[in-house]
Amino acid sequence: MSATHHEAARDPAPASTIGEAGEQRAMEATRPLRVLYEDASLVAIAKPAGAVVHRTRGAAEAPILISMLSDQLGARVFPLHRLDRQTSGVMVFARSSTDAARLAEDLRAHRWRKTYLALCRGPLRSAIEVDHPVPEGEKRRPARTCFEPLETFCGRFTLARATPLTGRRHQVRYHCKHLRHPIVGDTNYGQGPINRFFRETFSLHRLFLHAESLELTHPRRLATIAITCPLDQALQDVLSALRAHSGPVP
Repeated sequence: MSATHHEAARDPAPASTIGEAGEQRAMEATRPLRVLYEDASLVAIAKPAGAVVHRTRGAAEAPILISMLSDQLGARVFPLHRLDRQTSGVMVFARSSTDAARLAEDLRAHRWRKTYLALCRGPLRSAIEVDHPVPEGEKRRPARTCFEPLETFCGRFTLARATPLTGRRHQVRYHCKHLRHPIVGDTNYGQGPINRFFRETFSLHRLFLHAESLELTHPRRLATIAITCPLDQALQDVLSALRAHSGPVP
């Protein structure tokens, strides 16, 4: 099921300035990186918002996960996938090139199952599957995401679980925009007044998108591995404050 396309107002604040203080606090609070799962083949961490996998143009000061984790483990690691800089949650690295190749093959074949938690504008009243292409460069690629509402706040915001059935860049974010339920804190696809309200009222200086869980087939044992990562404390604090909020909302 798809929804009518809608161009949301963009946040005029430059993306590079959003969340810099929050990123620094996150990095200070997450050294060493929190390991969610580890064995001889792979390691899964709780990625903090603000970190990047590799050094990236436009994020010169951002912590580099591959370097941090290699230093922490005292061994080389092989990245398998990415999360947006401001997204937190489960991220998996292989511990050898052989395991990386096996895991990457499953990822390309869409055999990994991922879920995300997103705080969206507007009440999402029921579960919905979005089947709508996502732009990648000059092309538009088929993409499908399932959304399940979990909790509504102030009659205006919804915490939703998103399960992407394909793996396109910015897929969850773009599909939330397509539904007219943009993610809070999204400076590309969201709404400026909403983002400013959350920065000023709840000190949310980042995208409210969190990689909650990931299921994959172990490259050697061939058993299903399920890895989960609860919301970090900063996002939990935002939800707690939102539950208690009695003032006006945009």
